[in-house]
Amino acid sequence: MPDRFSLSMLPAREGDCLHIAYGQAGSLKHILVDAGRQWTWKHALKAYLSENAITELELLVVTHVDRDHIDGMMAMLGDPDFDLEVKNIWFNTWAHLRGEAIVLPVHDDPDTEAFGAKMGEQLSTLIIGKNWPWNSQFSGKAVEISDDPEASTICFDELCIRLLSPDRSKLTGLIPGWKKECEKAGLTPGGSVKDYVPDDDEIEEFGSVDIDALAAEPFREDHSKANGSSIAFLLEYKGIRFLLSADAHADLLVKSLEILGASTAKPLHVHAFKLPHHGSKYNISSELLGLIQCENYLVSSNGNYFKHPEDVAMARLIKHGTRGSVINFNYKTDYNDFWKNDRWESQYHYSTNYPVNDKDGFLTLSFEVPD
Repeated sequence: MPDRFSLSMLPAREGDCLHIAYGQAGSLKHILVDAGRQWTWKHALKAYLSENAITELELLVVTHVDRDHIDGMMAMLGDPDFDLEVKNIWFNTWAHLRGEAIVLPVHDDPDTEAFGAKMGEQLSTLIIGKNWPWNSQFSGKAVEISDDPEASTICFDELCIRLLSPDRSKLTGLIPGWKKECEKAGLTPGGSVKDYVPDDDEIEEFGSVDIDALAAEPFREDHSKANGSSIAFLLEYKGIRFLLSADAHADLLVKSLEILGASTAKPLHVHAFKLPHHGSKYNISSELLGLIQCENYLVSSNGNYFKHPEDVAMARLIKHGTRGSVINFNYKTDYNDFWKNDRWESQYHYSTNYPVNDKDGFLTLSFEVPD
C-alpha cells in the first residue's frame, strides 16, 4: 500500500489552519499549523479532528502572534472538551525573542500556576498547563534558523522540516512591538480576544486588472514585525515537498532558499507552496517566485478585512511563477474568482482550483509517495 502525503487548508476566514498527514492509510501521522480564528475551532477544526479520528499530533505549530493564526489555537486549548495528545509544540513567545529558553516545570510542581502567570500571555499559560514539550528540538529556545545549516533541519522519522524563517534579527525586531501585537491577538493577561480591524491604508481596493502592468509594479517589503517572526519551513517526506511560509518576509525566504542551493537557473522543486501572507503584494516578490519550481500554489483566505489575495501579488505569480502550475484557493470569493479566466490561463499557462459544492474553506492536495 503506497504512502500518502497530504496538505489540507481548513476554513480560517482570512487566516491559516493547515493539516498535514503522512504515512500509510490506517496509521497516518499528523501535523497542525495554526488554527485560524475562534470560529475555525468551533465550526470547522473541532469537527474535522473528530471526523478524521485524529487523536495525536506529531507537531503543533503556532507560526506567529497574529490573531488570524493564533485565535483558534487559544480556543482549542481552552476548550474543556479538547482531548488531543501533542508530542511537540513550536511557538515563540517573549522569552524566545530575547534569546532565552523556557524550561517547563514538572507537571505536578506546585509552582506551575505561578510560572504560567509570569509568562504574561494566555497561550503560553495554556501550553504550560498542557505540559507539552515546547520547542524541545531547540532546547527550549526559539524556533529559529541556525548558523549551522544542519541544525535548521529537524526530522520526525522520515519526515524532515527545514526552517526558512525566522532568524535572530526578525525575532529581536519584534521585541519593541510585542505588547502591541499581543494585544491585537487578544494575548494580554486576563484579557479577551478582540476583533482586529485594520487601518484604512492596510486595505487594498478592488479594481480592474491588467496582469502585465500589475506584475511590473515595484516590490515593497512587508513592514510587519509580527509577520517577520513567522515560523516558515520546507516539509519533505520521501521526495515530496511542501513549502509552508506563514506570513514570512520575502527577503528571508529568498536568503534561506538560496542557502539551500535554489537559483533562477536551478529553482527548488516543490509539490505545494502555501503563499506567504495569504497572497499579499508585500510578501510575494518576483525574486522569490523565481527560486521555486512549483506544481501547486495555495492561497488561504476568504478575503475578509484585507481583501486577499491582492491583485498585484497574483499578477506577479501568474507572470513570474511556474508555467503549468495550479493556483488552489480554499474559498471562492469576489477577490479571487475572476482568476479563473480561459484567456488568461491559456496566455500565461496556469490553471485554477476552488472548493467544490458546500465545502468552502476546505481544500486538500494529496500525493501518493513513490516506493
